Amino acid sequence: MPSYKRAVWLAALLLPGVILTAVAKDFWEAKPFTEWNEPEAMKMLSESPWSRTLLVLGGTLAPAQAANRVTDLPSLSTTGAGRGSGIGQAGSGQGSGGDSVSLYVSWFSSGRIRQALARLAQIRNQAPESEVKKFAEQPSEDYQICVAGPVLDAFNSLSLADFKSKTFLVSKKDKSKTLPLKSYVAPKERSDGMAVFSFERQLDGKPAFGLEDQEVEFVAQGKKIVLKASFKLAKMMNAGNLDL
Repeated sequence: MPSYKRAVWLAALLLPGVILTAVAKDFWEAKPFTEWNEPEAMKMLSESPWSRTLLVLGGTLAPAQAANRVTDLPSLSTTGAGRGSGIGQAGSGQGSGGDSVSLYVSWFSSGRIRQALARLAQIRNQAPESEVKKFAEQPSEDYQICVAGPVLDAFNSLSLADFKSKTFLVSKKDKSKTLPLKSYVAPKERSDGMAVFSFERQLDGKPAFGLEDQEVEFVAQGKKIVLKASFKLAKMMNAGNLDL
């Protein structure tokens, strides 16, 4: 068979596979969250468009680099009544000064992240379906970013005043769209054991961020803690709407 014909033939064989790969949906689009398995829910909290995994030094929580793969997923479980949602519980392990540990920075106010936390509670703790759906569907007044991980003691020693001046959300395309920190809740003050940063949704009377911004960066700095995580908005869609 002539080489050019062989090339055409091979292309014809490979094309269906390429098309299938291109149109394959992510699991969060392919099925309802109540059908996600545990690895899928954990992936949503660590390696999805709504979450970033950062490697930091256990002793100082100084920034290192974004992890290429997940090495230490957060432990999340229902804790029952108390302050916060009662859906998630962060791990409480310790890391030595020179050890790299993982922190999970997630867009907590998004529907997808709340669905992942709710699904984990359902799988691991047989949380009632009514509680799971209520948590997943509960709207958030503000943009909220949460930080989970095995080493959060440093976050417990800090307050809103410590983070206020150097913590913000900013459009990477339009720096004028910068949202200052509105409130901060330390892990010890929440039943889910996560650090939560809140920001206003409105800027000059309009939604602060839209698809035209392309990418939004979360920056948090308080004493020795320095975190940066970027989120690509075009990938953070839910039922055709931007899910923040």
